[in-house]
Amino acid sequence: MSAVIEIKNIKKSYGNVKAVDDISLQVKRGEVLGIIGANGAGKSTTLEIMMGLRKPDEGTVTVLGMDIAKESEQIKQKIGIQLQQTALYDRIKVKEALELFSSYYEKKRDINEIIEVLGLRPYLNKFVKNLSGGWQQRTSLALALINDPDIIFLDEPTTGLDPQARLELWGCINRYRKEGKTIILSTHYMDEAQKHCDRIAIIKKGKLISVDEPKRLISTLENDGATLEDVYLQYAVGN
Repeated sequence: MSAVIEIKNIKKSYGNVKAVDDISLQVKRGEVLGIIGANGAGKSTTLEIMMGLRKPDEGTVTVLGMDIAKESEQIKQKIGIQLQQTALYDRIKVKEALELFSSYYEKKRDINEIIEVLGLRPYLNKFVKNLSGGWQQRTSLALALINDPDIIFLDEPTTGLDPQARLELWGCINRYRKEGKTIILSTHYMDEAQKHCDRIAIIKKGKLISVDEPKRLISTLENDGATLEDVYLQYAVGN
């Protein structure tokens, strides 16, 4: 598979804190790449640099063959972003948010199709801020899909959701995965990462510790009953 994102030797510091410390990584077309690490490890900063929301102090980022430092506006047209907290106007309804975001893009996916897939029709005239956490997440995912992106970024998409809501949201995500979309996500749920991700990137203290298939990462522990949770404890948290 060809690479749709390539980051080379990226660094980002805040004062004396190295949030991202010389990370290089390729993301393959059509894969689901999970990024895991402890709080403060540099996951979100790495994602934000890949999205073009933050500029690295050093290094280069290429997305779909374009230099993010020079062609960020073109790249924004081809990616979808779901952040943990999507900042919307207090008094905006679901339908209004979808129409507003659709107006930002040259290429658009059929809004009615997105509404049906994500089950949003009963909530179109409700204020986004009044929805439950699960339905707010579905709305955020809908906004990330509105431009029919080649690459979808999801920053901890199921955090705070109950098990049923997590399951339903993954059903929606996997529908778009089957279309060949590239999906990059951060998560603290190792069961989700093990089940749904093609590869896992482990970040610790700003450094990329390892990137591989879940089963291959698990096999390094030489424990027949090991899971990705054990990998996380060994490599992302352990000394």
